[in-house]
Amino acid sequence: MATRNLLNFSLGLFDVSMAVASSSSAQSLTIGSPSHPPFGLPPSDFALAIAHPVSNASFPTTGYNTSIPAGPADATGSEIPGWYLSISVAANIPLTNASSISARDKKSKFTQAAVLSLVPPSTSTHRQEGLYLDAESWRVCAIVFTAGLSDETTETAQTARLDGTCAALLPSECIQGLQINSVANNTGKDKDDLGACGSLAVPDACLEYFGGTIGVGYEIDSSNFDQSNRRYSFFAGASAPAGKDNASALVAMERVVWPVVITWTHFSSSGEVHDSAGWLSCVKAPNNTNWIAAKNAGMGRGKSMWALIVALVLTGVVTAI
Repeated sequence: MATRNLLNFSLGLFDVSMAVASSSSAQSLTIGSPSHPPFGLPPSDFALAIAHPVSNASFPTTGYNTSIPAGPADATGSEIPGWYLSISVAANIPLTNASSISARDKKSKFTQAAVLSLVPPSTSTHRQEGLYLDAESWRVCAIVFTAGLSDETTETAQTARLDGTCAALLPSECIQGLQINSVANNTGKDKDDLGACGSLAVPDACLEYFGGTIGVGYEIDSSNFDQSNRRYSFFAGASAPAGKDNASALVAMERVVWPVVITWTHFSSSGEVHDSAGWLSCVKAPNNTNWIAAKNAGMGRGKSMWALIVALVLTGVVTAI
C-alpha cells in the first residue's frame, strides 16, 4: 500500500510540473493595472517584478502631438512618429504580500503577469513631441480586449509576421469597425461622458476572431506615467496562482494576443470634443524559449530523482520513505 501511494504521488508530480506543451489562449486571468495590480499585490512589489521581464516587445502605433492645446487645431491630423505599444511579461512573481488571495496561496504560490504600456516618442523637447498629456486638451484611452483572440486566431498568430497592425490576423472590416466605434462622439470631457474611457463592444465582423465580446477602457494620463522607464503603463493581466517555475503558465501568457484600441480625443477651448481618432493594435510577447528550456531541464532532473525512488521501492531495495 505504501508503495502504491508513493507511485501515485510521484507520477502526479510529473504530470503537473511537466505540463509545458501547447496551451490554450483561454486561460484564467486576473486583471488590473500597475497602480492597482492583480491579486491586491502592493504596487511596489509588482513594479519590482515587472522591471525584470523574461520577454518583452514593442510595436509602432499611430500617435499625435499632445502638446497641441485645446482649440480649433486639427490635432488628430498632426500625427508624429515614435509612439509604441509595448508588452512585458514577468515570471515567478511571489504572492506573499497579495491581499486578495488565501493565506495558503500567499505562502506557496506565484503568478506570471503581462503589462501593456504606451511609449511616447524619444525626444528631449517634452512639450513639442507629445511627452506629456494635458487633461484640459486631450483624453487618451486604451481599450483592452482582455479575453484576447479566439483559439484559432491565436494559433495563427504563433507563426504570423506580426507588425502590431492586426492586418495579418483580422479582416479589414473588423479593424475598421473597431476603430470607427471607438471614436468619441460626446459633447463634453466630463468623466461621465460617453467619450470617457469606457467599454467597447466587439462588432459583428470581429466576433469569430475574438475570445470575448467587450473591451475594457483604461485612461492614460500622468497618474500612470512610469518616469524611470518613460512609458504610460495602463494594464496588467496575471495568471492563476501556481507553483514556482510554472513553464506552462508562462507559455500560455506569451501566446496571448492582446487587441488594444488607443483613442485620441482633442477638446475645443470650450471643453467639447473637437476631433477624435482610434487605432487598433495587436500586441504579443515573444516566446522565451531559453527560460522554458532552463526550467524544463530542472524539471527533468527532478523527474529522474523521483523515477529512481519509484524503481527502488518497486524492486524492494527501499521499503519505506
